[in-house]
Amino acid sequence: MLIMVEDAADKSHAQEAMEATVIAQLARVGKRNIGFPSGNLDEILYSNGDSSLWAAFSNFDDARVPRRWNAFGVYEEKRQAQMITVEINVPTTSNSAAVAGFFARDPATNAIYLMHDGSVGGGKKGVGRYAFMSRPDLAREDVERTDSEPRTGIVIGRVDDPGLAGRIWHFVQAVRAFKDAVKRGDLDSDVARRTIAEWDAFKSESAGRRRGRRRAEIDYVSYHGDIVEALRAEREAKAGATARVINSPLVDLMVKVGGAMTEIYEVKTSRDRQSLYTAIGQLMIHSLDAPADILRTLVLPEGDLPGGLAPCFAKLGITVRRFKLTATPNRKVLLL
Repeated sequence: MLIMVEDAADKSHAQEAMEATVIAQLARVGKRNIGFPSGNLDEILYSNGDSSLWAAFSNFDDARVPRRWNAFGVYEEKRQAQMITVEINVPTTSNSAAVAGFFARDPATNAIYLMHDGSVGGGKKGVGRYAFMSRPDLAREDVERTDSEPRTGIVIGRVDDPGLAGRIWHFVQAVRAFKDAVKRGDLDSDVARRTIAEWDAFKSESAGRRRGRRRAEIDYVSYHGDIVEALRAEREAKAGATARVINSPLVDLMVKVGGAMTEIYEVKTSRDRQSLYTAIGQLMIHSLDAPADILRTLVLPEGDLPGGLAPCFAKLGITVRRFKLTATPNRKVLLL
């Protein structure tokens, strides 16, 4: 399990590393006005141009919970004031959960990760953290704390990863898509409410699996959503007029034709036995009522499988597909 960075000096070092990594990947635009619901302020802004990520950093020492202000959004050159999509603020003098951002350390590698607890307001009563966290493309981990229960957070990325700005951009896009969906009323449906309820029930069930994850895999975990999206894009490009490519809190990706599931995909970022056993169960159980000729696919990182499992997948009718991440600084998912 990841461990929360609680010491003020350690948090400051993590913050400095995070800022330096992001700033190295973006161009300095200069001082710009940044707007938010309660007002606006002028801060140095970093971005690589129109319709791309912008970032700004400052201290909010006078806030009720003092914090380092880490603001991000989509840069729009023609706007007089840039609008914030999401803040990943980190408390500076406390470890209050009232602030959504925090840092977590991998005890095996000492790598530090930027985290967000999913508290994203949808701008509408009843729409918030649970609704956002029900998205299937978020990499969630439980983080151990000294004096309280573990805190579940979204793994944004390693603070010294040269691709961190890309990880933050992925998160900004997810938050923006969520807020747009709320505005459209997409969450005002029985299907959406059922999806949120499924995640609420599933989060406790999956906690033990996340806590037991091997530490070397955390870097891959933050790319889970990218892998699913790459699969979706590939499959949608081949889909016929009657096929729907969708997912749910329990299924990474599936294809339905006329209401019947014809394909199911499960993505794992580890090749250890426990992850593979879990994947087998998920693929078989969630396709139990599907037609006999359903295609089941397990997507794994490249590398050797534990002995004896390859024949099992073949006998169960599960196709194994591989992926890899390109080298930094611009890490991308490649489906093999």
